[in-house]
Amino acid sequence: MSARSDDAGVSLLPRITGRSSSHYTRLARMFALELGVTCEFAPVYDLASLDERSYAGNPALKLPVLSHGGTVVFGAENICRTLAELAPRHAVILWPENLRDASARNAQELVWHAMQAQVQLGFGTQIAELSPDSIYFVKAAAGLRNALAWLDERVPSIIAALPPHDLSLLEVSLFCLLEHLTFRPTVPLAPYAQLGGFARAFGQRASAQATFYRFDAAAGD
Repeated sequence: MSARSDDAGVSLLPRITGRSSSHYTRLARMFALELGVTCEFAPVYDLASLDERSYAGNPALKLPVLSHGGTVVFGAENICRTLAELAPRHAVILWPENLRDASARNAQELVWHAMQAQVQLGFGTQIAELSPDSIYFVKAAAGLRNALAWLDERVPSIIAALPPHDLSLLEVSLFCLLEHLTFRPTVPLAPYAQLGGFARAFGQRASAQATFYRFDAAAGD
């Protein structure tokens, strides 16, 4: 579908700036698809850039960024909340504050931690080519494995106990994390059978099928 534009040629569609290889970007793109919000996608090719214009104006030099009208929104969760406000239809969404017990809240916290650790390991050891033997990366890998083990033991019961919903940030973010561990291996996912089963089942959703990880053509990574 071609993007709608005004008379000056400026797109009227929300735009997600990010990377096809990013689990944070995929989280935002899946929410857009699940909620029926048509968005443009603007890939960022050079993660070494120190120019905030490369990141749609985010001064932290981080992705993703949502631009719509005169508004710019930084960060995956903020973008997901904004997309829910832009959605053409109402959906019952479970946000972190809707999680009813400590186990579910801990699960979301560990998913966020694991996503950040995955960035730390992937960018540091694979893109920047720093030594994986540094305690900085050794501890990150150990914490990531521990988080996955905790989630593997508890996620089925946590998800089964969630209140009725159309979409939950916990499930989408967990799925994006797990598929990213296969796409850009840092620690093996194979030991965590229940997490693997969850990822395979959730991966049947149309939003997952439409947002496979890939390296953007000019990214050079």
